[in-house]
Amino acid sequence: MRKALLWLLVLLLPLTAQATTLTADANDTWREMSDTLYGLFFEDINCAADGGLYAELLQNRSFEYENILNPQRADHYSAWRINAAPGSKAEWSLMNEDPLNANNPTYLRASVEEGSLRLFNQGFATGALKGGITVKAGQSYDFFMYLRDQALEGCVTVAITDAGGNPMSEPVSFTPEGAWGKYTASFTAAKDADAWLCVTVEGQGSVDLDMLSLMPADRLGKDWPGGGLRRDLVETLRGLEPAFLRFPGGCVTEGSYTRDNVYNWKDTVGPVEQRRENPNTWGGMQTYGMGFYEYFCLAEELGALPLPVVHAGVLCQAREPRESDYTMDETWAYAQDILDLIEFATGSADTPWGALRAEMGHPEPFDLRYIAIGNENWGAGYFTRYGILSQAVKEKYPEITCIVAAGPVAEGALINDSWNRIRAKFADSLVDEHYYMDSMWFPEHVNRYDSYPRTTKVFLGEYAAHEPVQGSRRPNNLRAALCEAAYLTGIERNSDVVCMAAYAPLLAREGQVDWTPDLIWFNGTQVLLTPSYYVQQMFAQTLGDWVVRSALDEEKLFHVVTRTEDKLQVKLVNLAEEDIPLTMHLTSVPDGEGVYTRLSGEMRTANSFVKPFKAAPATGACQIANGEAQTVLPACSVTIYEFPLQ
Repeated sequence: MRKALLWLLVLLLPLTAQATTLTADANDTWREMSDTLYGLFFEDINCAADGGLYAELLQNRSFEYENILNPQRADHYSAWRINAAPGSKAEWSLMNEDPLNANNPTYLRASVEEGSLRLFNQGFATGALKGGITVKAGQSYDFFMYLRDQALEGCVTVAITDAGGNPMSEPVSFTPEGAWGKYTASFTAAKDADAWLCVTVEGQGSVDLDMLSLMPADRLGKDWPGGGLRRDLVETLRGLEPAFLRFPGGCVTEGSYTRDNVYNWKDTVGPVEQRRENPNTWGGMQTYGMGFYEYFCLAEELGALPLPVVHAGVLCQAREPRESDYTMDETWAYAQDILDLIEFATGSADTPWGALRAEMGHPEPFDLRYIAIGNENWGAGYFTRYGILSQAVKEKYPEITCIVAAGPVAEGALINDSWNRIRAKFADSLVDEHYYMDSMWFPEHVNRYDSYPRTTKVFLGEYAAHEPVQGSRRPNNLRAALCEAAYLTGIERNSDVVCMAAYAPLLAREGQVDWTPDLIWFNGTQVLLTPSYYVQQMFAQTLGDWVVRSALDEEKLFHVVTRTEDKLQVKLVNLAEEDIPLTMHLTSVPDGEGVYTRLSGEMRTANSFVKPFKAAPATGACQIANGEAQTVLPACSVTIYEFPLQ
């Protein structure tokens, strides 16, 4: 028996000698951390705005759809199905003479000789035979449309229906009179369904229709001029506790192919029916119902700083522009648009643009501190124009920090050239880096910012770990999320130079996908959180004030130790396929109980609408006594410990 015990001790000694140890002194702070480190980047890609966060349920509500490269008249019927009822004599046509407004000149004229004509809108369905406008039993929906009488002896009736026109709400009828007028109604859905909006014109004569809208009555911001936002998606964004909101893009800001496609913030403010729609780089149209005013309001609602991105006088360099960039004279003139934007956000109500903001419903200024000039731009032409535009901002608004683009890549000649130009001329700007890399690139480059000079600050405006394509998309699996978590330990350790970071893209509507992976998925009724969402949430909710010096003797683990006034935070990522026991020696931490949040599982685990919580955080407790805490880090996991300091 004694001999067996001796052999057991011999076997255990190597394990004890090789035990993994982390050491840190809570009072040995190293670097101050950025309080704006984690935020959001929003772009209308994957139906993120129209068909997503923007509460509008109708697609192509004002008949303005148009292909960006090859416009066809048939585009204007997108999402609509129009037919005469059996036995009826009726016709319809697109018109643009004497429109509701000059910005969106297309409208539909319905003419009935006998019987009725029906117009169906399927919303943001995934196909002609699949899906529709998702409605819920007992919930109310606000509707409006503009009508102009053309000698119609009859009425226009509206209802939520099935695909055959059978009502799923009480119908409401209007008798149009005279010039363009706004007609409103409220519907209550009789059951849960993928519905259609049905507009029926009956009688004899003609009527013009334009700017139809259907929105959930419980939307957030229903008093905003654009109409409001989908509440469950806003709450999902709120759960990330963002410090900033970057908007509206992305490639949509740059203008794809033609100058007319450049995102002009002035098109997006004022009454919603007057906002000029614009083809979206990623497909469909930007209705601008979610315009710059709504973006500012959303940032305020989330407690985040607004961070607008404006065009830089350079068309999208990632595509093949068909028109030239702005000349120098045009760039100097365009600078006024940027100054007007700052006045819109911060000016008093007695300034021209501040007065418009106040008229739209926000008399007090917004808290604007940053403005990005350009998105994924590079080269001499861009930096020359950036110099002109940033100079104009600095001269009139020296308190605003300008953000300069460093291009769309992490490595190589392009970004090196960008940094050389920036350090030579724009070292006082915040530098916007973008990169999407294979998942393992991130843990392999966790020390990327260790050697960056501490003088010029970095905004990691877009990043994500990309897994190999499976089927038609890159999966949002746990492996990608853990690689991002490993990288974030390096970001936090260097948050004195990386002062902002945002995952991208933010949102994707199932069935309307332009890009994968994405942080949050949704359909008509559900919101799906990815493992990457949980990583962002875990890190944002435990943002420290200072980095604490620490040491860890295990190369398979990634870590950072931070603190606030009253908590020590230990963040650990285990990418190994094995559990790792860990002893934490934490000096200056009182005895007691800490808590942890952990995300773990199989590397290929991904959430789905059928199984939404396959990968989700779990919580637990961890005891500490005499400055020592024992734990085991599960294989394939990220764990964040918090220990009270008082």
